[in-house]
Amino acid sequence: MNFIRPALSTDASRIAEIIITNYRVNFYQFFHNEQFYFGELNVVNMALEYEEGTEALRNTFVYDDGVIKGIIRISGYEIEKLFVEPQFQSQGIGAKLLDFAINVKNAYWLWVLEYNKRGITFYQRHGFHLTGEKIIEDEWVPLLKMSKDHNVQLRIIPHNSPEKLKLEKINEESFPISERNSIDDLYASGNDGNLDMIGIYDDCELAGFFAVRKFSKIRYMAYFAVCSEKRSKGIGSKALHLLKDFYPDCQIVNEFEAPDESNENNSIRLHRRDFYLRNGFFETGWYSFYDGTEFEIACSESEFDMQEFRKFIAYLNSIVSDHIPQPYQKNDKV
Repeated sequence: MNFIRPALSTDASRIAEIIITNYRVNFYQFFHNEQFYFGELNVVNMALEYEEGTEALRNTFVYDDGVIKGIIRISGYEIEKLFVEPQFQSQGIGAKLLDFAINVKNAYWLWVLEYNKRGITFYQRHGFHLTGEKIIEDEWVPLLKMSKDHNVQLRIIPHNSPEKLKLEKINEESFPISERNSIDDLYASGNDGNLDMIGIYDDCELAGFFAVRKFSKIRYMAYFAVCSEKRSKGIGSKALHLLKDFYPDCQIVNEFEAPDESNENNSIRLHRRDFYLRNGFFETGWYSFYDGTEFEIACSESEFDMQEFRKFIAYLNSIVSDHIPQPYQKNDKV
């Protein structure tokens, strides 16, 4: 049974109790600041932070099995607070809240008090590591950054994500303007819910992205890019294999510039084709042509469903006006 739910304004005083109790039990011993921990820090004032409509309330979730025993606050990808009432600790509640943050809310990093060895050990036990980053908060509180251990991971990036600026930077450095749509335009073209913007994360840092259009069992890889400093490190290969797991029972279709011995960048084209074939894609025998370039169509399955792909093209024509595949086989080209 899932006991984790969004916090309500009526939970404000209980949330404040749990936070303040933990502050006093866990942190007073390091700072011995009686005025702060037993004066300024009080339930009445802290509960005001969790009133109806506040950002803190929107970002907070509680573990409630009839009694609220723990809370977690998540902002974007950061875990801002995670506390369990001391009487209910060592029952797996903290682990469940952390698992919720990671697997449901895609949170993967946090700041922890440098003196809080128990907390650091808890996070390390659940796959976090110290990144080496340190800040001093309020001139006297040393905090260490911890991040979830991952090699390469795929995560959906929503249209209102703060990662959009990074996405646009990768987009601009990866594609010539003639082949590029802005990230905002891509999101807009997916207003019908049939476009996934998927971030490629290396050690929890955004390293690239897929823009994937969805139609029936077709998953069309409209864009695939890895940032320049992360290329040639195996990240793209791992991401492609993860993408196949991301869309089980689907055909992932992509296009790459067809090899052409008369073209001066033919070696690059051959390298790119071999990259896809090496990473689980198959040549379909179909091609397309636009922007003065011939593209080869590849598929993640050995049996390419051309009939379904044609239906996808008809759908694509209804939502965007450029870069529409017009498939042909070599003996069909006019």
